[in-house]
Formats: sequence, C-alpha cells, structure tokens
Amino acid sequence: MHYDHISFHEDHYPADLPAENALHHMGFYYAWAVSQNLHSAAAATLPQFADLQTGAISGAEFVQNQLNGGIDDTCFNELGNHFTQYYYADEEDGYGNFLADYFVALGLQCDDDFYRVANTPDNQTKLNTVFQAAFDTWKGSLKP
Repeated sequence: MHYDHISFHEDHYPADLPAENALHHMGFYYAWAVSQNLHSAAAATLPQFADLQTGAISGAEFVQNQLNGGIDDTCFNELGNHFTQYYYADEEDGYGNFLADYFVALGLQCDDDFYRVANTPDNQTKLNTVFQAAFDTWKGSLKP
C-alpha cells in the first residue's frame, strides 16, 4: 500500500518548483518515523540509512534515493504502518491529520505553500514535535 509518492503530486504541482520539493513532506515524516524506530527491518539495510539516522542526509533525500520517491507499507514496521495508516487516513486527499498538522506547524496559509516548504533542519525539528505529539496521543488511545 502506497501512503504517498512523488507521482501523486504531478497533477497540481507548481511549475516553478523543482520536482524534489514534492518529496519534502514525505521526507520529514519518514525521518521522524525512523527516529522513533517505526521503520521496517528492510529499510534499515538500505544504503544511506545510517546517514539518515545521523542527519547527514535529509528524509527527502532518503525517500528519493532509497525509497523510489515514495513511502509505502514496506518502509515501516507493524506499529509504524498502523500509525501511518491512521495519520494519513482521509476520505478525500489521503493525508488526514498529517496534512492539518503540517500546515499548522509550519504556518502555511494555502495549498500552494505546501510545496514551497524548505527542506531544512529547522522545519524537521518543528514537525518532529507535532508528529511526536500526534503519535503519543494516538498510542495513548489504543486499547491494551
């Protein structure tokens, strides 16, 4: 199951931006997931995985270079998939609470801003806080 892929963004992507900007949101999310050990064992064997863990490369670079431009169920362990299915779930756009949290955390005002977010450590830090809060709330709501 694909949660997100660069190809999902082709129809409404701003022509003035480089294609890799469509990977930023996926990369921020995946880098956070890796920091919480929500990645799959297979992902941990990929080249550049250690570089992602240490911050030598960004999540977007890892998604582009190692995950073929997208995140799917093979990228996450069981808990990671369970949370990602919840966090990305939405009837219309397929981004659910993830998208709302992304907009709020980064102060985005319109859909066009979504692709204009810079791939920076500062933005990663802002989003890590939001992703962690969402994960903690979700995990606390699970039945024992």
